[in-house]
Amino acid sequence: MVTGDRAAGISAARAYGTQVLGLPEESHPDVLVLEYHLFPVEHAREVMEVVSMAPVAGSDKLVIIATERIFHEAQNALLKLFEEPPPYATLVLLVPQEGQLLPTLRSRLQSLPRHGAPEARTPHPFVLASTGEREKMVAKLLDRAKSAKDDEKQSARADALRIIEGLTIAHYEKEKEGTGSEENRMLLSELSRFTSILHERSAPLKLIFEHLLLVLPTKR
Repeated sequence: MVTGDRAAGISAARAYGTQVLGLPEESHPDVLVLEYHLFPVEHAREVMEVVSMAPVAGSDKLVIIATERIFHEAQNALLKLFEEPPPYATLVLLVPQEGQLLPTLRSRLQSLPRHGAPEARTPHPFVLASTGEREKMVAKLLDRAKSAKDDEKQSARADALRIIEGLTIAHYEKEKEGTGSEENRMLLSELSRFTSILHERSAPLKLIFEHLLLVLPTKR
């Protein structure tokens, strides 16, 4: 499993294939990169079909699955594949945030080993924004969520998850640094609950973000 930027994640997965499996990083028939925006159960079936095919040029096959958002039904469909992949197949799932994944699927995954110094994590812009800027960001997000295009709606929900993850990381850091408070811990509990809710297609974005704008500490 890899989380974060798609291009960097694919590069890291290709490098793992070279270092561990001996597969070249350049174009190769046994290194497959499947990229999706949204990942419904139909794509899960497509992935299973691709993985079921034996390697073409050797004994190992690397399948990199990159998606912005993977629906719960698709995750459930992939459980058996990730629990018992074919002996020749190494699967790498790339998503923006680990919080997108159901615990049942996450328990079947391992984080891809990284070499070198860990990359510094850049806070989400919403975390750094003033209260007024946050209100504008939320208004734009809610407008996108009302789009007639399903792709645009789901993209807005993926962005909502990124905001929630960014807030969770920022407020968890306070606990690690010993500067947290009872209010901070209550907020972390709410953010965890919202993460679960936002995985649903009909998650109430307006209610969630109106509530957050009220309870988040004021920033000038």
